[in-house]
Amino acid sequence: MAHPLIVEAAETLFVPLAIKNNTEGDADARVREHFDEAAWNNPVGRVLNPASEKDLLPKLHQREDWSRAAMLELMARALGETAPPWLTLAAQEERALARGVETAIFGML
Repeated sequence: MAHPLIVEAAETLFVPLAIKNNTEGDADARVREHFDEAAWNNPVGRVLNPASEKDLLPKLHQREDWSRAAMLELMARALGETAPPWLTLAAQEERALARGVETAIFGML
């Protein structure tokens, strides 16, 4: 998820957090257990309400669609009407690229 717009959105619109999934007996393991995530699991993306610690949307995990488009769409959906236009456009562009949209250039006479 090193796409520059995903990084920009995560750093400016959310509170990003990464939890290691391969540790035992430490703070990361306790957070994993709190959210009922298995150790050595595939990565997941979650958008939580910080007050209730409940998911605002279903989590994104690799068995579904762990693409850049899916992460951008998750972020845009989480923000709803307050999502900046660039985030929504980035999600649409990534989804179009994933479907194999082609580019054509036409000359003008």
